[in-house]
Amino acid sequence: MDIKQDLARLNALGYRVTRQRRLVLEVIRANPCLQNVDDIFTQCRGRDESISYPTIYRTLDMLVEAGMARRTHFQGKNWYEGVMSSHHHHFVCTECGATVALAVCPLDFLKEDLRAAQFEVHEHQFELLGICKDCQSNQPKGGVLL
Repeated sequence: MDIKQDLARLNALGYRVTRQRRLVLEVIRANPCLQNVDDIFTQCRGRDESISYPTIYRTLDMLVEAGMARRTHFQGKNWYEGVMSSHHHHFVCTECGATVALAVCPLDFLKEDLRAAQFEVHEHQFELLGICKDCQSNQPKGGVLL
């Protein structure tokens, strides 16, 4: 879906499309990595000095509600990404914030167990937190290298 389709979808859902809402959407769509509110604010502020944190928070909430952004919580922060591709999860570096998409959804391997437990999943999140190759040289060993 391109930006024009996203904006039309927001209109169809009854949201007013403002210049600043469009800017936040452009910023999260332009970066394939997870971004926190500070990252998004810095990028938006570089293009529009009048944008504020409350505007960004409200816009991100709206985009998540509209299904155009995903929110993930780790390290005490909310992280966001634009929804442009299929469902996926991440390896996340706890040092630098680098993210790598997982090729498969781990929930696929649990379907039989879930059926046996008669458990119906409505939503899930799965992130592996660790240290990327670039940051490992500065860290003591202690994790599992697979």
